[in-house]
Amino acid sequence: MIIIPARIGSSRFPNKVLADIGGMPMVVRTAKAVEDIDSVVIATDSQEVIDIARTHGIQAVLTSDKHQSGTDRIYEAAQKLDLDEYEIIINVQGDEPFIETDVVQAIYDLTKKNQENKRIMMNSCYKTISNPEADDPN
Repeated sequence: MIIIPARIGSSRFPNKVLADIGGMPMVVRTAKAVEDIDSVVIATDSQEVIDIARTHGIQAVLTSDKHQSGTDRIYEAAQKLDLDEYEIIINVQGDEPFIETDVVQAIYDLTKKNQENKRIMMNSCYKTISNPEADDPN
């Protein structure tokens, strides 16, 4: 399952996850980009995001607005969804409408393979960036 944490209260870009990207809210475009990999759920602190997600046929769950991180939001969503303890959960951020889906698919495939071998694991991916990019606060 892909769970997309989508906090509405961005301080630098309010309502960022609802920003229009090619005629579609950013979080919806993100969900649509990865929906062929596995089932997708948006975990959000906003009823507005819930309503928009459902309008676009995307499952969504309302979570607390007190979370310190997207990981905390995903944990709450997983509990509310009563997921199996061995469910593969992939964290895709709500502000990644142009995510490289082949990378997400590779993470899913690797995790699935190791799950079949009865291994519990966590995977992360990263992209190499230059020092100026790393120092940019945005």
